[in-house]
Amino acid sequence: MRKVKRATKLEKMYITWKLYRMRKHDGMLIFWPAYFEKNLTRLQGRKVPSNLAASNVTLKILEMAAESSGFEYESELDKQYPRGYSDKSGYILVSNPENHKKKRVLLMLAKGVRRAVAQRESARMAAEMKKKGKKKRRK
Repeated sequence: MRKVKRATKLEKMYITWKLYRMRKHDGMLIFWPAYFEKNLTRLQGRKVPSNLAASNVTLKILEMAAESSGFEYESELDKQYPRGYSDKSGYILVSNPENHKKKRVLLMLAKGVRRAVAQRESARMAAEMKKKGKKKRRK
């Protein structure tokens, strides 16, 4: 007869913790800003095609994209993307009640990110034009 190895107390705690973590994100998908970053390669963590990616994607932009796409979301701040260990950008947890595939939700968010970045850029350009206009009047 074989002896069955019993789990130690530490192993039981680890298994319990792992099950808790899985339940916490049940029905939610995790999206990092790096997935949408145009300056990164696929090896560095970008998950969308470069024509749908944007520059300088932040957690705030991801939140705007999720809101405009009609998703419920939660933000987790001060979390490090595993492949980009240099900064703590955080991630967004998006609810997925229709059980779409992650790729489909990713592409829906990518369109929202592009829209949010375009709005940010147009606001920045308008502010620059306003500054230039004020300088000309002073002369």
